[in-house]
Amino acid sequence: MRLPAPAIVVCESNRTRADLYGLWLDDREVRQALTRSQFVETFDADTAVVVLEHSFGDEGADPILERVGTQAPHCRVVGIRDRSNATPEPGYDREIERPVFEAELTESVEALFNRANYHVLLGLYYRTTVMISTYEWRADGDLSDDERYGRLLNRADRIQNYLNGLRPRMSDEDVRAVARGITIAGVDAVDAVDADATIESKYRPDDCSRCGQDWNKPIDGGDSAARLAAYVWRCVNCGHVDMRADPNHQHVSSFRR
Repeated sequence: MRLPAPAIVVCESNRTRADLYGLWLDDREVRQALTRSQFVETFDADTAVVVLEHSFGDEGADPILERVGTQAPHCRVVGIRDRSNATPEPGYDREIERPVFEAELTESVEALFNRANYHVLLGLYYRTTVMISTYEWRADGDLSDDERYGRLLNRADRIQNYLNGLRPRMSDEDVRAVARGITIAGVDAVDAVDADATIESKYRPDDCSRCGQDWNKPIDGGDSAARLAAYVWRCVNCGHVDMRADPNHQHVSSFRR
């Protein structure tokens, strides 16, 4: 399965350690960066995970973290630091203290690799299903002969298959962490179609069809269901997405078949 973010970038100024990490991770596409300039050359939107030495380069980890956050929000970072540096780095998704052992590094990278790709695919899936919902809402008649609508349905199915392939490799907490961080570009245009939120609220389910969470009861003082777009909600408890494209309650999306 060709994933949208297949690469791992190892930022380690010590070539011997960089080579060792690359050997441990050789079942993935690994790129080495021994200097800041090499990182700029090797890092792009295809990167799923950055393995980052805390003292990398003259300026340390901060410039790397900033670039990751602005250029590839899906990308996850494994920070490697000396035991003497006891202050956690909030920009790391996971931290490993030296000495680094193969099992700990490979497990951390694999978990974050799956999170990053699930993030990209889930965002694509949300955007696609929102467009499908808009088509169905605005349609004057039968959409079976609409070529673009058919392509959207096929795209949603393909993405769903990718998601179903990744989901068994991930813990429930991994899935929830990804779902909490997802934003959808272009949702404003869809929201404009549904300006009357009170009308939409009539069709919001009372509970999650996957985990059974009551959406009328708060979780930790906040809403138990997050509205993603017109007639689209995400369960805060488990990350499941429910779409009610119209009053007929069309149900979309379960990430595990």
